[in-house]
Amino acid sequence: LAARREVEEETGLRALTLHRHDGVLVPLDLDVHRIPARKDEPEHEHHDVRFLFVVDPSAAVIRSDESHEVRWIETARIGEFTAEESVLRLLRKARALLR
Repeated sequence: LAARREVEEETGLRALTLHRHDGVLVPLDLDVHRIPARKDEPEHEHHDVRFLFVVDPSAAVIRSDESHEVRWIETARIGEFTAEESVLRLLRKARALLR
């Protein structure tokens, strides 16, 4: 799964459990947003298909060239880092599934 590879590459986390709903792989979220034009690429619509992975929170996160500020934070502190609705929506959905 490409999503697992991305998580591993960007965080160094390996012991990932992909959350499934009743045994079926279901994306947690679909985010559609505009990407501005740059260099040889025109403005376009971008689709992020997002999955929920569960991992031991004591696992060490390793920063990569793509993710300079990745780290563990308490979910109650998310507002200190972002007000982006797509991220807040992900957190609400994850909390609902993991209850």
